[in-house]
Amino acid sequence: MNTPSHKCPEKIYVELTFDEALALTGVRYPANQHIGTSARQKIRAACEKTFDFSPKDKVDYELLT
Repeated sequence: MNTPSHKCPEKIYVELTFDEALALTGVRYPANQHIGTSARQKIRAACEKTFDFSPKDKVDYELLT
């Protein structure tokens, strides 16, 4: 059986607006494309607080719009 080399928390908590949560499910907001980007940034920030990601793993979210 494969076991991860690091201990993962079972849950992380991220505060999202209703629109951000919907954007993560695939709902598109053509008038405001930054909603989905903002939600992904919040998720990434919460994960970075939990794990030490190397700088090469970072994503420049401004390039995704």
